[in-house]
Amino acid sequence: MDYQNQISCLYLIFYKGLEIKIRKVKKMKKETEKVTIWIVGDSTISSFQDAYYYPRYGWGTKLEQYFDKERFHIKNLALSGRSSLSFLKEKQYETLMEEMKAGDFLLIGFGHNDEKMEAARFTSPVGDEKTEGSFAYSLFQHYIVPAKEKGCQAILCTPIVRRSVDGEWKLEHLHCTVTNGTFAGGDYPQVIRQMGERLAIPVVDMTTLTKNVYDKLGPEQTLYLHAWNSSKAISVDNTHTNEWGAFYNAWLVAKAIQDLKIKGLSEYVLTSKMKQAPEKEILCSNPNYREVIFQSNLEQSKLWKDFGCFKGTVFGSIGEEGVLQKGNFILEPMKEERLHMAVLKDKGKIAGTEDGIAFYYTQIPVDASFCLSAKITIQRIEWNDQVSFGLMVRDDVYIDTWIADGLGDYVAAGPLKLAQMNGGTAWNNFARKSGLLIQGKVLKQKYQVGDIVEAEIRGTQDGYVCRFGEEEEVSGGFDFKLTSIDPEHVYVGMFAARNCDVIFSDVKLIVNGKKRGESDR
Repeated sequence: MDYQNQISCLYLIFYKGLEIKIRKVKKMKKETEKVTIWIVGDSTISSFQDAYYYPRYGWGTKLEQYFDKERFHIKNLALSGRSSLSFLKEKQYETLMEEMKAGDFLLIGFGHNDEKMEAARFTSPVGDEKTEGSFAYSLFQHYIVPAKEKGCQAILCTPIVRRSVDGEWKLEHLHCTVTNGTFAGGDYPQVIRQMGERLAIPVVDMTTLTKNVYDKLGPEQTLYLHAWNSSKAISVDNTHTNEWGAFYNAWLVAKAIQDLKIKGLSEYVLTSKMKQAPEKEILCSNPNYREVIFQSNLEQSKLWKDFGCFKGTVFGSIGEEGVLQKGNFILEPMKEERLHMAVLKDKGKIAGTEDGIAFYYTQIPVDASFCLSAKITIQRIEWNDQVSFGLMVRDDVYIDTWIADGLGDYVAAGPLKLAQMNGGTAWNNFARKSGLLIQGKVLKQKYQVGDIVEAEIRGTQDGYVCRFGEEEEVSGGFDFKLTSIDPEHVYVGMFAARNCDVIFSDVKLIVNGKKRGESDR
């Protein structure tokens, strides 16, 4: 190659590289210039990682399908189990406050958990945005005002309905509550509608829109809008939608926004996708779903005596087979209605992918409301990350069986990661969902031998609420039904794992408003 050709080649290489760099800069600039649609809310909007037959999807996961992707970037910050109040403690709220900017849009989708009569989540449906402690006040002060200050357009969304199994609408399906003690009752969707009208803020009335859809389709078809824990229809989750339900609800949101004529947003809804609602054909079962064969008619343990209505068992990853001697496990009813439970010699565990526990359980209907409470005296404990004790509700139980495979889902009112207690990161309550451990909150108190701790676990319409000692009550992240293995029952009781020795006393179980087991003791 002669000198002139070399110069020409170098020239082309230089300018070609420069052209590519300019293109990249333009692309980056275009990305940063995109308008962000922020979404905050609860589990009916959030994303999930499920091993369900029909996994859960919130409508926030599908909204991008209906907007111009060249113009908008959608950030779905919604979290399972959160209310407009409890969401304030999450990193996602910090992200919103730090990154929300002028020209953005904020969809606010709370209400579903604000109605929960728990101090950490409840906001009152009584009062307006000037009434401290009210739902309206929480929405206004924590979301609408910051959005306005940033130059971001807020849009209010009422919660989707809960599915009615027979087509008859009850108050709880429509997010209307009655007063219970200090918790005021009221109509949460109506609070949002009135607030929107009063403050001239756009409202997407998802309560009305989804109710109309459910009335049109009927219970037999709406069954397929919702998540199924297992391949059996009885395992349907009547609160959370599956992929078809998420697409359908996102379509409703987009269509409503188009009709609201919100400048800078409505005109960018993809009109071609608004002609017809998503059809059932979009729904596919999870290809990785594994059917579990389970027999709910459990045999009586030959090793452990009953404690009232509770039956004893030891199962899971409890060490090598043949370790069920009483020297390794103590499950012992005592005088004065006390229960002694101990797991010794490094047997059992609550670990990343497997569990092995001693469990005193009773079987109750999956849709029953219940409250189990007890006092727990810590007699001996090793501060190990796999040690735990407390109250538990779970999807499956096995009788005195060594099981190497992972067990089913559960929620526990108890501590975990206790080796981290001095470092201030031990867990306050926990759960296992689709094989993954879920942390509740962080323990604030340091526990020791001799302490007496009160614990409680409650079943609600949507999931479970746990309290351990004087720690913060936890429900966020626990709003799922335990129906993937046994779709008809749950198993609730007292548990211990790894190296701990505890005594349970004042054990009380109330199922559908009635005490259970009193006459058995």
